[in-house]
Amino acid sequence: MLAGEITRLLITLPPGYTKTEMAVVNFIARGFAINPAARFIHATFSDDLARENSDKIKSLIELPEFSEIQRVTIRSDTSAKDRWKTNEGGGMLAKAAGGPITGFRAGYMDKAVFTGALVVDDPLKPDDAFSPAKRAAVNKRATNTFRSRLAHEGVPIVVIMQRLHGDDFAGHLLKGGTGEVWDHLDLPVLIDRSAEYPKEWTHGRPVPHDLPDGPLWPEKHSEAEIEVLKADAYTFASQYMQRPVGIEGALFNMDGFEWWSELPEFEWTCMFADTAMKTGERNDYSVIQLWGKAARGIYLIDQVRGKWEAPELERTALAFWAKAKAGGYHPRGLRVEDKASGTGLIQSIRRQGNIPITGIKRERDKFTRGLDASPWIASGQVFLPANAQWTPALRHELQIFDGLGAGHDDQVDPLMDAINEMLDGRKVGYTYSIAL
Repeated sequence: MLAGEITRLLITLPPGYTKTEMAVVNFIARGFAINPAARFIHATFSDDLARENSDKIKSLIELPEFSEIQRVTIRSDTSAKDRWKTNEGGGMLAKAAGGPITGFRAGYMDKAVFTGALVVDDPLKPDDAFSPAKRAAVNKRATNTFRSRLAHEGVPIVVIMQRLHGDDFAGHLLKGGTGEVWDHLDLPVLIDRSAEYPKEWTHGRPVPHDLPDGPLWPEKHSEAEIEVLKADAYTFASQYMQRPVGIEGALFNMDGFEWWSELPEFEWTCMFADTAMKTGERNDYSVIQLWGKAARGIYLIDQVRGKWEAPELERTALAFWAKAKAGGYHPRGLRVEDKASGTGLIQSIRRQGNIPITGIKRERDKFTRGLDASPWIASGQVFLPANAQWTPALRHELQIFDGLGAGHDDQVDPLMDAINEMLDGRKVGYTYSIAL
């Protein structure tokens, strides 16, 4: 932005990851070092925080070490923390995002050099995220007050924030609220370079980075600590993964799930599988689950999850079947969605003739299937493992599942198939079965 290559930048990252120090205090101070006559407007969710950030910038510029980079001097007649000027003609105005910004503009009419910027940091308080009126008030300012405070359209705007709601300020920008395309640096707490950029973010242009998969800042949050964060699925998805979902829109009542530590005697068991369309980095996982039917309901006994090409997927399915039999379980069969890689798995195992495999045609959409499964969950008839290694990821997926495409659903699909057959008695859509 300082070089003029980007004029609209959105950065989304978790709370507590030094975003204010880096993208507000240090960025603005660096801007004054490049051009002491630059003019900045800084907006955040409260006047107190805006003044505090402004005072940090002013104090940084006044350090003797800063003068070794560039000689910028603060006018002695501007002592206010939220509004001050430099002797070189520049200045700073810091205000709450929802308050008036008058009598000052970011930048000035010289398009050949960097002249300043509008820097917006967390314009909405977390407590206000669920207020439609407060979200709308902040979002409206993007299309009138904020842009009217630029000396010209080429003056950069930087927005840095944690996601709080699907319709928060970042969501407003990414969905075309201002009609502008925003270069978007998206940094979730857990980097997954295979994750797809959401299609609904039509006005976002992803900024590439070379960060490795895994924790964004391991010293801040290790993988184990990230697993703990997943306990609050909404906060984790929104503030930490930058993928907010409607807390009111999740289909399953998590209080309805039962969590087992010991397994009962089973009347019968069965396997259910959901296979990925492809095995590339950006695709879903393949999942195979073993379920047991008991007097109180159905129990998820075991599962295996990964990204496998066809031969490895077949070997994994055979090994999982053998593991179940070695554990004393004798599944009635293996149910697999008859689609894409699932069709290939059905055909390859069918030729061997030693596993009763059944293809499933899922003719109803995920939302409808989720609605059908919800009463069985709410009534406490679905038991999940309390302490399996993969339990946190399963819990997270179930909490954010809305049937409309939010997040992965590879573990939810076979769970719903198990409910359909083992509780609801649905066998509609089976394509063929192979006997032992």
